[in-house]
Amino acid sequence: MGQLTRPGISIPVSDMLTDDWGGSFRRVLVPVDSFEASIKALNVAVHLSEGTGGPLRLVHVRMWDPPVPRGGGRFYPESSEEATIVLDNAMRYVWARNVEATGIVVEAERSRMAAAILTSASQWNAEVIVLTARPRRFITVSVWDKATRQVMQAAPCPLLIVYPGQP
Repeated sequence: MGQLTRPGISIPVSDMLTDDWGGSFRRVLVPVDSFEASIKALNVAVHLSEGTGGPLRLVHVRMWDPPVPRGGGRFYPESSEEATIVLDNAMRYVWARNVEATGIVVEAERSRMAAAILTSASQWNAEVIVLTARPRRFITVSVWDKATRQVMQAAPCPLLIVYPGQP
């Protein structure tokens, strides 16, 4: 591992980024939950991109809950504007570091967040996914923890798991 200038972030040295077939982790997908929670994953992805010259793909999943009986339509915890702002903040951060990146907001039922991430990775032909994994809470396990486990189990490419810093 090569230590980077920022504490707590290290990535493999560049010759370790090559796989057995001579390829490298050039196409990096980063699921962005919130800008604050994803900052370390974005840093790792930027450093990977700088080392390989490959593009980043940022994905924000705007989740929804199914309608309850006689309750109307779907319930979205965030508006489409809020989802776009999350992605825009992450995109500006990456672009400010002169890294080529594209982004997309996808909608998915809460229970299918992992499937939305995996579908995005497959459709974009991601070569590595840089994923933020939140620590589990003692009393409740957050949905993102479940989604992280599901992505880890079914990822179509290698994963780099990044743990957010302590507040």
